[in-house]
Amino acid sequence: MTAAALDACLCLLLISAAAVTVTTAPAAPAATDADRADAVAETLAATTASVPYTLEPAPGATTDPEANPEYDRVAHGTLASLLADAAVRTVRVDGDPLTRTNAGFAAAVREAVGERLPSRTRVVVSWQPYPDAHIGRTFAVGDAPPQSADVHAETVRAPSGVDAAEAGETAAEEGYGGVARALADSLVDGILPPEKGRLALADDAPLDELVRHRYRRVSGRYGVETGSAIERGDTREANQEIAAAMADRVATELRRGTESPEGAAELLALDTVEISVRTWSP
Repeated sequence: MTAAALDACLCLLLISAAAVTVTTAPAAPAATDADRADAVAETLAATTASVPYTLEPAPGATTDPEANPEYDRVAHGTLASLLADAAVRTVRVDGDPLTRTNAGFAAAVREAVGERLPSRTRVVVSWQPYPDAHIGRTFAVGDAPPQSADVHAETVRAPSGVDAAEAGETAAEEGYGGVARALADSLVDGILPPEKGRLALADDAPLDELVRHRYRRVSGRYGVETGSAIERGDTREANQEIAAAMADRVATELRRGTESPEGAAELLALDTVEISVRTWSP
């Protein structure tokens, strides 16, 4: 299987530069454009890069990363899409990494972006599927501005690679439980693409090992047993088990944080990663 296929099977999704959008702000004076937040946001959305990195092996891996070239990868995309991809690949549950096999990728992306940022710039990347979600990811590149600084802000939004949850009609018919299940189904299939995972399980190391590890970690986080389904290569059944457990928790969080199921459905943002740019003057 090709290197690109390995990335796809592990939900290592490269996001189209054409889909990146920038929330515009008034243009800065020409003399300071290079240091303004809107100019930096445009740079993130338009500048492409190739970022080399190495996948971390799954615990108990049977192959040596130094001897197996399949661990060495190169990611291509705009800086904004790479940041969005890094957020999804290093998603956290209750603040803890879901897996650590993509830590090298995230570090490489942060370094590549940091090298291209002007001084006095901070970029904050946030993937939050819904307000106050227990699952998501936030990280920053660059130092925080001093409290006394004159700060300029801009926002870039890039696709996460996870499909939006169509929960509007479900909210009216099935309430919070229906919204939560629609969200969980999309989220689980986004981080564990079932058909690609099924093919990966029939492949050689390290592909099969990394996919098995990912399923073990996600299943353990939500207290379900998917080992039998994974041994049969039935990734769809495994995803359904995980989504059902995830949905119970999501429903509780949505009830606590919103006034109605319809309101909760409007706040879902699985498909979007927000990239906030702040620049400042001394």
